[in-house]
Amino acid sequence: MSELPQADRFCDERDANPYWNESVWFSFSKPEDHIHGLIQYYFRPNMGMLNGGPVMWDPSGLTQWDCLHYNWSHLQALPPGAQKFDMKANNSLEVKVLEPLTRYAIKYSYDGFEIDLVWQAIGPVHELKTGDAGQQATAKFHIEQPGRMKGMVRRDGKEYPIDCFSMRDTSYGRRDYASLATGGYFWGIAAESSFHAIAMGDAEQKVIGGYIYKDGQLSSLASGVRRITEFGRYGPSRAVFEATDKLGRIMTATAEIDPGLIFTGYTDHTVVWSLVKWDWDGVTHWGDNQEFCSTERFRKIARGELALG
Repeated sequence: MSELPQADRFCDERDANPYWNESVWFSFSKPEDHIHGLIQYYFRPNMGMLNGGPVMWDPSGLTQWDCLHYNWSHLQALPPGAQKFDMKANNSLEVKVLEPLTRYAIKYSYDGFEIDLVWQAIGPVHELKTGDAGQQATAKFHIEQPGRMKGMVRRDGKEYPIDCFSMRDTSYGRRDYASLATGGYFWGIAAESSFHAIAMGDAEQKVIGGYIYKDGQLSSLASGVRRITEFGRYGPSRAVFEATDKLGRIMTATAEIDPGLIFTGYTDHTVVWSLVKWDWDGVTHWGDNQEFCSTERFRKIARGELALG
């Protein structure tokens, strides 16, 4: 295979900062059963480290100690010779690019949990560019791409056939979350359209980046807002998203948001990570809502010392 495109390989010119980060993430789900999952890993090449792994949950367990599976492993050594999409981690996660920017194989087998999946692109790559200082500080290069995930997940012998819409992202840059504020990272995908956005704020959040893909045209967002109209115990349960892209197209979508996993893998901030059902122009778009804030803020929310919204 000839040299991979930049989105499929490590940055050619990383600096010596110990917090330089190279990330990979895929989603997977069984929406009809409210099962949601992630496959995510972070290289810290200047530390010789690799973090991450697979997580899967449903409403029966929404923390790392009672969800269906959690092996987002810290303190793994960087595998010798590892490439961004050609590596096998110590926790057995194995990822390989089959076709650049198009197809990726994902395998895993550990402690009774098995993954055998292939991700296939159904839309083009979008490079996230934003003038927000906090986002620029955590990712010099960041792309999203809509796709479809197919294959099988097994848990203690029970099979979970997977055939779902799936977003992937990958990034590189110095990843230091000290400047991270409160906000949401969310997206929705259907057969012929998709969208993605990052929005910052509390009940009403201003969009700082994202895209619309519809009628075969991809365009970055020019402006937008997400309004949380109902909160659950730890995060939003309903929301309205309004945005305009740089082609002048306007969209409005409403969201029904599952309670979500309380994800603490990043240690310095907490994410309520949820499966979402979007309605955009009468078309269901399944997706993801990652509601994030500092760990201390979330601790106060969990203790009832700070009200959502």
